[in-house]
Amino acid sequence: MHLGDIFMSASVIPVLRQQYPEAEIHYLVKDDLAGAAGLLSGIDRIIPYTYKSGGYMDVYRIGKQLAKEQYDLGISLDPRERVTLMKWFARIPIRLSMERALGWELGWEKYFYTEDLHFRKPWDYREHSMSESFQRLIRDYFRDDSEEFIPPTVRPSTKAELDKAEALLVPLQGYKEKIAFSVETTTKTKDWPTRKFAEVADWLVETYGAGIVITGIPSQEPRIAEVIRQMKHPEAALDVAGKTSLTELIALFRRMKLLLTLDTGSAHIAAVAGCPVITIFTHNSPEIYRAACAVSRTVSGHVPCSGKHTCIGPSRCTKTDCVDCISTDMVKTEIQQVMKEL
Repeated sequence: MHLGDIFMSASVIPVLRQQYPEAEIHYLVKDDLAGAAGLLSGIDRIIPYTYKSGGYMDVYRIGKQLAKEQYDLGISLDPRERVTLMKWFARIPIRLSMERALGWELGWEKYFYTEDLHFRKPWDYREHSMSESFQRLIRDYFRDDSEEFIPPTVRPSTKAELDKAEALLVPLQGYKEKIAFSVETTTKTKDWPTRKFAEVADWLVETYGAGIVITGIPSQEPRIAEVIRQMKHPEAALDVAGKTSLTELIALFRRMKLLLTLDTGSAHIAAVAGCPVITIFTHNSPEIYRAACAVSRTVSGHVPCSGKHTCIGPSRCTKTDCVDCISTDMVKTEIQQVMKEL
C-alpha cells in the first residue's frame, strides 16, 4: 500500500532466493509503486497493475493475465481482497497468505489460499519488526530454523547517481560528517517539533562537526525552512527536498553517516541503501515499524495509547502526549550510541 511496505516486506526475497536459487521471481504491485519495487535485489520482473475501488472486472482481468504465466507459487504479503482473488483467478496451484506477519487473521479470504502461513515457534509480531516477522514466517514455511536476519537490499547505485549525490553535497564539503534529516510525515499533527530538530541539528554541528542534509518532497519545504530558520548554525544545513529522484536519494543516503527521521518512507529507503537509521516514533509501534537494516534504532515515549491496534489514529486524537514526551536528550542519546558503533 505504501513505499515503506514495499521495502519492509521485501525481507522474504533473500529467503526465497536461498530456497529456489534458479527460480524466476515476479513482483505484482500497484503501478505507482512499481519503480520502487523494481529496485529490489532478487526480483526478475515487475508486473504493475491498476485497480479502481469496486473494480472487480479489473481483478478478474488481471487474474486471467497472470494465469498465462503459469506460476507455480503465489505469495500474498498483504492478502487483501483484490490480490486474493487475482491469484485465485490465476489458478496458481500453491497460494500462500502471510497475514499473520502483520498481526491480522484472515476472514473469508482464507478459503482462497492453499495455506495460511503460521509461525511454527512462539513469535510475537509486536516484539519484532515487520521485516523480521515476514522473514520468520517464510523461513518457517521452508522449515528453516536459521535465526540470522537478512535485510532486504536494492541494486547498487550507478556512477551517475553517486556523482549527483556528490554534487549536491559540495556546499557541505568542509564538514566532517554528513547526517541526513527527514522532518515531516503525512500525519503532520504527530510530527516532532521543528525547534527540537533544530536543537539536535545544532548539537550535531557542535559535537561532531556535522553538516545536516534535510531530505523531503517539495510540499515539505515550509517545515524544512522552519527547522533551518531556528538553527544557530543555519549555514551547516543543506535543503535537498525535491532535488533527487528515488534512485538518486538512495545514492545520497549511501553517502550519509546516518539518518534521523520521523516514521516515514525515508527511513525504509535509507535502510535498503545500507544507511544507519534512527527513527522517532510518536503514535506508531517502534518495534513493528522500525527500519530493516544492520543499524536501526528507535526513539519513543511508549505512551499507553500508542501502537498498532491501540492508537485510535492521529486524525481522531487531539492529544499530543506521544509527541511531547520525546525529548531532545532521548534523541541525542541514541545518536551517541550509534556514532560509537560506526
